[in-house]
Amino acid sequence: MKIDIQAICDKGRVRENNEDALSIGGVFLRDDAMNLTVDVQENAVFYLLVSDGMGGHEKGEAASEITLDEMKEQFAMNEIQPDTFSDDVNEAGKYISFKLNNAALAQGQTKPMGCTLTGVVWHYGKIYLINAGDSRTYRFRGGILRQLTTDQTVRGITGHPEASKALLNCIGGGLTGKILSDDITSKIVEGDVILICSDGLTDMLSDDEIEALLNEGITDEGMAENLVEKLKEKACEAGGYDNVSVILANCKP
Repeated sequence: MKIDIQAICDKGRVRENNEDALSIGGVFLRDDAMNLTVDVQENAVFYLLVSDGMGGHEKGEAASEITLDEMKEQFAMNEIQPDTFSDDVNEAGKYISFKLNNAALAQGQTKPMGCTLTGVVWHYGKIYLINAGDSRTYRFRGGILRQLTTDQTVRGITGHPEASKALLNCIGGGLTGKILSDDITSKIVEGDVILICSDGLTDMLSDDEIEALLNEGITDEGMAENLVEKLKEKACEAGGYDNVSVILANCKP
């Protein structure tokens, strides 16, 4: 399967630093953008991941970077096997959480560093969705945007979007860290576009607004140039209160 990829990771308009990070097949991305096309063979491993360091906790930028580095190591060392993908990914989440929590304890952090993790993994002929937290993965098909992940949060009634929800699951952050996974091989077909993003996008723009922007920028011929940049800019125009990370992956024949 050939995949056209656009990715961007930006600090937004309010935050002084960027706690988001992306992994494009193991290539780390922060405060940058990337466009590329990859041809994923059936016997290969490729992944697109977004990790968002937890606001209000210490060293969120370190948590997201460590998490993506450790996931890269797990895949490179074949610690995640085809027949036991779900169990192996979950064990990876527990191991990374243990590492982050121990590092936080050693550094005397009162609010242990932690992060979300979501994305899609092409793994030896199958496609998996993985998720921990409230960063999101969507599928865009036939002009319709559908959320594939479920936010692992509890929301308050009022207040700023960032202050009105709490994570029930994450990597680190003093928790065990459970990575949920789902075989979505049958749910992804040629022509689908996968959107993976942090809540810096989805707290600023509704699903309907994102869907409208995708309909403007995606045709049968492919994605408009710098479509992720446009999504990021719209999120910033709406307030840009948080870091904004976006990956678009157009699955082609």
